[in-house]
Amino acid sequence: MAKYRAGIIGTGFGAKVHAPMMKFHDGFEVVAIASVSRGNIENTKQLSGIENVYTDWKQMLEQEELDFVVVASAVHLHKEMTLAAFNKDIHVLCEKPMALNIAETEEMIAARNDAGKLGLINHEFRFLPARTKVKQILNSGDLGEIMHVRYECTFPSFQSLVSNSRGWLGQAETGGGMLGAIGSHMVDSLHWWTDSSFHEVFANLTTHVPEFKDDQGNVEHRTADDAFQIIGSLENGATVTLEFLSAARQITNSMRLEVYGTKGTLIMLDDNKVFFSSGDAPLEEVVLTPDISAPAEMPAVAARYYNGFNRMLDALYETFNSGKKHPYLSEFENGQMTQKVLDAVRLSAKEGKKVIVG
Repeated sequence: MAKYRAGIIGTGFGAKVHAPMMKFHDGFEVVAIASVSRGNIENTKQLSGIENVYTDWKQMLEQEELDFVVVASAVHLHKEMTLAAFNKDIHVLCEKPMALNIAETEEMIAARNDAGKLGLINHEFRFLPARTKVKQILNSGDLGEIMHVRYECTFPSFQSLVSNSRGWLGQAETGGGMLGAIGSHMVDSLHWWTDSSFHEVFANLTTHVPEFKDDQGNVEHRTADDAFQIIGSLENGATVTLEFLSAARQITNSMRLEVYGTKGTLIMLDDNKVFFSSGDAPLEEVVLTPDISAPAEMPAVAARYYNGFNRMLDALYETFNSGKKHPYLSEFENGQMTQKVLDAVRLSAKEGKKVIVG
């Protein structure tokens, strides 16, 4: 089995998840990883399991022979790194959200077109069995015309927010905030499931924990959201409510999707259970494709993502082999569509009014 050579930019999620995930996949070899802030090399080696660590990502692109590069840095750096990779004729798998704004996505798409390479967004959650089942049911037409979608997510992160620095994730100017980190996944899945996109939004962005003080008395002032509420409609006429809260005191994450159609109702709970009702019949649980378990040796942080991420890597490998993009992979056009929504949400929250997307 031929291995595709990957270079990873980013020693956070890139080192903790991308690198171990590819290390345990027969189709890929991570030949190098590069830090963005010139962090601790030994710590990066330990986190990623990769010995070849660069402190300059540009040097990695110059010196290594790569089939593709993973851009897993802070959002405000995505455009520069993506353009540099395409300039070296390398495929790009970019973390979400794609960019800081719609103008940057246009530059990234133009660079991809000039290079004739793949530009993909890492929406690995599309490949979770529960989400693929939602896609299949909506594609079947069994729900009829979609009238309303309610999508809610809660993270029990209050203690973490008051006890730890958020770094770039806490700053709006670097692309931080949970609208980008989690909202981009929610918007992308909603677009993908419905084969439609947002038409208009009325939104609120909230920072429930606006600062953090460390033991030395240093204060981190946060400008990025840690919660959002969105009311809107899709181009297909369906209405939508989207909500996320991170400053909760709970034991586990909770996620609930409700889709109401003219012929039936669909419910997805916590990305692992799907229920369907035809007409006025009671909801019944739908059988899903069995989960796959991470190798015992995989670090726990990465193992949490294995069920969807490994399937995404299978699709990526298939795409590289065939030259035809797997239909479930998210490409730059999908990332741009999501970016239009994020831009509109931020404008709506700032001006306190309804905004037409795009």
